[in-house]
Amino acid sequence: MIAAREMLPDGENRFREYIETLRMNASTLRPDLNIRQYSKELSPKLFIDENRLFYTKLELAEYLETCFRESNIKREAIIVLNGLWTWLAYTWFDQLVSLQNNARAIREEAKYICSSDYRDYYRHLIAGPYGIFSVHGKENSRIFLYSPVYEHNDFIEQFASRQFIISYSNIVEAITKLYLDNRSGRPKSGAQSREKRGNIRRFVDVIQQYELTYDIYTMDADQILSLLPEEFNEWKER
Repeated sequence: MIAAREMLPDGENRFREYIETLRMNASTLRPDLNIRQYSKELSPKLFIDENRLFYTKLELAEYLETCFRESNIKREAIIVLNGLWTWLAYTWFDQLVSLQNNARAIREEAKYICSSDYRDYYRHLIAGPYGIFSVHGKENSRIFLYSPVYEHNDFIEQFASRQFIISYSNIVEAITKLYLDNRSGRPKSGAQSREKRGNIRRFVDVIQQYELTYDIYTMDADQILSLLPEEFNEWKER
């Protein structure tokens, strides 16, 4: 176990340099950023298991939720601590980088260094999943957090990037009922396909249209589903 820390500006810059160097030299050693120059201990104190392995984003988010709850740390107190999320990404960095053709696949910076800009914040591989889990709970987060910790899936990209969707539990519940395969715990086959009728992008378009004519945010999930046009019937029946 290790005491959680918040990355300071110098630490963030050093972490950024490390990530950029890795793109050119996969054997680059990770710098020690757990020193006063680069980070500070989180207050109130929180301990996390730096060697814990996570197979899905859901596991990671649930673990953090448990850690925060046991330390009596409220969501509102830590959701805005970008330095904490960046430090967590630094600590679990090896898990956040996939291997492709025996080489590390380094993604865009926003996946590892947490930004205060919401257009990038939701892309962070730790802050994003925790933010969803902490608002919507385990069951209604499964549709977004089924994938490996290093993978930014299309459900997160299409829905979590839109505040008018991800902020409302009724819409998220409707998405879960429509697209989640309860047997596998993963999205139904074809839900992310642009060619499939009633796909997730069409859902976004339809909800945007309904905003203009319905009080969509006061409806429950079943009422929202009942409004959907015929092209979504396949997803309701599967």
